[in-house]
Amino acid sequence: MSPEAPRPRFSVVAPQGTNLELAGLDGAGAWRTLADTAALARACGYDTLWLEDRTDTLPRREPQPVTECWTALGALAATVHDIGLGLLSAAPPHRNAVLLAKQAAGADIISGGRFTLGLPTAPHLPEHVAAGTARPGAETDPALTETIEALRALWSGARTTVDGETVTLAGAHAVPVPVQPRLPLVIRADAARPDAADLLPEAAVRECAAVQWQGEPGEVAHAVTEFRLRQEKLGLDPARTRHALLAECRVFEDRVSRDRWLSTPHVVAFWSHHPDLLARRSLYGTVEQLLERSGRYVAAGVTEFVLWFRDYPETESLRRVAEEIAPRLPALAHGTDFEEA
Repeated sequence: MSPEAPRPRFSVVAPQGTNLELAGLDGAGAWRTLADTAALARACGYDTLWLEDRTDTLPRREPQPVTECWTALGALAATVHDIGLGLLSAAPPHRNAVLLAKQAAGADIISGGRFTLGLPTAPHLPEHVAAGTARPGAETDPALTETIEALRALWSGARTTVDGETVTLAGAHAVPVPVQPRLPLVIRADAARPDAADLLPEAAVRECAAVQWQGEPGEVAHAVTEFRLRQEKLGLDPARTRHALLAECRVFEDRVSRDRWLSTPHVVAFWSHHPDLLARRSLYGTVEQLLERSGRYVAAGVTEFVLWFRDYPETESLRRVAEEIAPRLPALAHGTDFEEA
């Protein structure tokens, strides 16, 4: 009997407070919310729990709780089992490559080999300016390339010397090394740019185990196709890279409730987007609406959904996606699922 065809994966971006979803809580309450959500995501069968390397809130910088990612990750790695753990680090060069290598290796060791490191391609955030870590004139592309090359060298256990534009190491080492022989790297990119795939540095294309795209179904379809063409030109097997959708999600009982929520001044002002644009880039709607829209993303080449839930700190949408949507999506067509390297 042939093995059952795989279904799309579903992963969760944890509530850390980065989008003001934990406003009003104290530090202990923010941590309890994050820890409880992580345990629930595991119980619901989500594939990976993602955290973000952030110290401030969006879209407004406010003095509200944001749980520090590496501290939380270490605690979750030791206490929440049987779920992958991922962390999107800050855009290079705003994190030291040796420290990042050590932190990632530590998370992988503590979790028993369940860790994935994400790297964004977006320019630095205003919080880096506020923290004094932004470098005037620094570009993300060379920093990302040099950081990836430095991480791979450091994770080999060898002394590493790099004399780059943004990364400079002189005989550095980062031991102990990760449990996984080749710790997975994930790249996050915006599919709304027509040349999104071409703008990614070659090192990112060669090294990433997955890409987390943001955008509408047509934009994602174009980005996935162009990314695969780049891989083929480089002599790489496109099947070795998984394509994921990173999106906000909220489940509604009916269309009227969804439309009323989308049109409220708070929602529109929060992200400074027209409701239609916000909806096109997100998964907001009834179960049937989300099934239809998720199916369009699967047709575009998406094999994983990485979701941040807009009703946080409540977990109704998180539960409903796991119970009512994930099991009903059709299995992936043969040859479209990610093949582990």
